[in-house]
Amino acid sequence: MDKINGEKVKNPLTLLPIMPAKVDEDTCIACGVCVDACPVDAITLDDKAKVDADTCTECGACVDECPVDAISL
Repeated sequence: MDKINGEKVKNPLTLLPIMPAKVDEDTCIACGVCVDACPVDAITLDDKAKVDADTCTECGACVDECPVDAISL
């Protein structure tokens, strides 16, 4: 992963910063589906799902799989 002006970017040619997935804690039911869906193990589950911003690659797998639409990019 590269950084430009302190921002992580997927591809330095696109100059697009990575915006990790965000969990709406009011909506999250802590079912764990997102944890299983994440290909880079960026999501952990305690009382609610939590996304590790440094690991998330913004692939959207968790967003697609969340049964209550509690995750967004």
